[in-house]
Amino acid sequence: MNMAENQTEFDPRIDLAKKFLKLANDADTTNRSEALEDLKFAAGDQWPVEIQNSRSLEARPCLTINKIDAYVRQVTNQQRQQRPRIKVHGMNSSSDEKVADILTGICRHIEVQSDADHAYDNAFNYAVRMGFGYWRIETDYVREDSFDQEIYIKPIHNPFTVYFDPNSTLPDGSDAEKCLITQVVSKEVFRKMYPDADDGAGFTQRGTGDSNAEWVMREDIRIAEFWYTERKPDKLCLLSNGEKAFRTDLPDQEELLARGLFVIEERPSFKREVKQFICTGMEILEEGKWASKYIPIIPVYGEEFVVENKRKKYGLVRMAKDPQRMYNFWKTAITESVALAPKPSG
Repeated sequence: MNMAENQTEFDPRIDLAKKFLKLANDADTTNRSEALEDLKFAAGDQWPVEIQNSRSLEARPCLTINKIDAYVRQVTNQQRQQRPRIKVHGMNSSSDEKVADILTGICRHIEVQSDADHAYDNAFNYAVRMGFGYWRIETDYVREDSFDQEIYIKPIHNPFTVYFDPNSTLPDGSDAEKCLITQVVSKEVFRKMYPDADDGAGFTQRGTGDSNAEWVMREDIRIAEFWYTERKPDKLCLLSNGEKAFRTDLPDQEELLARGLFVIEERPSFKREVKQFICTGMEILEEGKWASKYIPIIPVYGEEFVVENKRKKYGLVRMAKDPQRMYNFWKTAITESVALAPKPSG
């Protein structure tokens, strides 16, 4: 991906990124807040705050016997034994099986050099625990002194930093039109990456789960990576030799006739381009065009339901919270009664 030079003037596309973040966060705010509670609960924060505080004041125990983590690992370990793999198949009888095998080998090479297992496991683990996770596809230069690029599959370690298109309904997210990812970097690293940029105007907008302590942010800056699609109207033409091409890509009529070709049929269509830029709250740092018609951020969902026209996403933990709390309460009560039982006199 070719990146543009740093810009100094305010770009109105930054406002579009901010508006989209607010839209995505508002549409998913309930799922995000409940997912954060699930994640904390699975990590052992299982007692209601008011009960824990009152028992602490009375010096009474609050035992946590975390059974949920074991159930989560049963599911995730089974996925590790049967990890997904990219497999290329021919779509019709005219497809070349050898070409499909070659493409499968290329995909396998990408997975191996990317350590894609880690990306798959990370996204699936979050999907089991709280209902959604993500991994992404990137391109990068193979070395500092090379112009060659490779494709990499990378994990997204904090799913709350991803604001995915709320209108996307497909399980692989291929119908997404927009996506925004925030990232916090140290100001020292930021100055090295963008020496001409202002490090005092970070991307302050954020949602549930995507926050840092204020004392951390004094030495860091938040930047945003915004992906969006553009549709340009065009006409798709069917040529006399069976090939298809957009009208804007065809040569003029005389050159077509010189090649012995002519247009048999045409219909209205469009060209789809995926673009990306990285910005702070005030300026665009980099921008480029992605060599695909899909945004390279792939969601992994747990359970999904539409309730009153709202999408509800959750994982294994959501329905196990009350039984786990009940187990903690009973075990604590039993332990407390045993501890307070009078000792038999000798």
